[in-house]
Amino acid sequence: MDNTVTRRRLLQTLGVVAAIPLLDSTTSLMAAEADVVQKPGVFPTAGAGAYYAGELVSVDHINRRAAIRLTGDNDDNRYHSAPSHRFAMLPYGLVRYHGAPAELRDIPIGTLLHGKFLLPVDGITSYPPIEKNKSKYVPDETQALTLEDDFSFYERQGQAWKIIAVDVGKGLLKVSSTGGPAGGGLSGERTFEIDASTRVWKGRAFGEIKDLAVDQSVQLNLTWAPDWKNGAFHVADVWVDAESRDVARESQRQVHIRHMRTRWLPGWVDHVEYHPGGGGIVTLTLFGGMDPSLYDAARAQAQKGGASLAAAEWTLRTWWQEHDSRNGPVLDFKDIPNPSPGSSGLQLRVKFDRLLEGYRVGRIVRLRPNSFPSVKLPPEERINNLDER
Repeated sequence: MDNTVTRRRLLQTLGVVAAIPLLDSTTSLMAAEADVVQKPGVFPTAGAGAYYAGELVSVDHINRRAAIRLTGDNDDNRYHSAPSHRFAMLPYGLVRYHGAPAELRDIPIGTLLHGKFLLPVDGITSYPPIEKNKSKYVPDETQALTLEDDFSFYERQGQAWKIIAVDVGKGLLKVSSTGGPAGGGLSGERTFEIDASTRVWKGRAFGEIKDLAVDQSVQLNLTWAPDWKNGAFHVADVWVDAESRDVARESQRQVHIRHMRTRWLPGWVDHVEYHPGGGGIVTLTLFGGMDPSLYDAARAQAQKGGASLAAAEWTLRTWWQEHDSRNGPVLDFKDIPNPSPGSSGLQLRVKFDRLLEGYRVGRIVRLRPNSFPSVKLPPEERINNLDER
């Protein structure tokens, strides 16, 4: 495989994360980019988004909405009185868990998450619902561009933790960052809480606290600790070797692939060529952040088959996929170099004998290569069976 293909697949796997430079929270450029109001049908520019981190406290995975309790900043009043930060995933927003693409449904409540957040998109200001009596402590950026657990966030940026000391009696793990440092995250020497609830990943199985040793290079997933407001964290998971990290990553990757094969690949419409009689050609760009094998399946349809295209809404929910969609030949595809954040760079042209109302420029769609199964989604995931909450 040549370097161009390898780089393209890496960018698609990382999606928006691969395309945005990491900025420290004190950088003025980041603040300026965060103030930009996005337009429907237009991907963000490189560098867009304000960095926030916090513990996942609630999830509405069907509507791709959630809330985090922002990390402590030594402000006692904020910790005790501020509401959680409610947000919605952008349709091209990327979620990663255990180093692989994920959905909000995959992430346990209590997981510390890192994200880039944007202001509400022009015309989509009620998603998530506008808060009454908004707290001064809650950010205005309510649209998530990226969301990652510690494992994904630090590993992606080449940062790990070296164990300096383990004190089981006091329930403390002292570590120091290596590589990186990760933009916006923790670095340097840190002391975290551990106890019998801490999951130790070792090889292809779970280990024990006694398997933690000085000089090990580890990855961690953190969660709430009683002194959270002052920046304290508890270690929920620790991976002590490369094999354990590979096992966790591959397991999550397969969960992601199964989900996308049955829910179809999201993207939006770039152009529609209308033909007499109601047919036409739809040009669409798939969103970034999915596993490379899924993009390869979409490309393959241009050579030996067709695809179905379902109209979707901003939350990526569809109606009855197998009924409210059309199937047609994939005429060709194009890989766009250096895609914008949120974009896979993969653009396809699909021909249909009859177009749906939802096939309009800027609208969200979901693509099913004919090699994917055609299934009926659970009723709560379909638009006509679940009103917006």
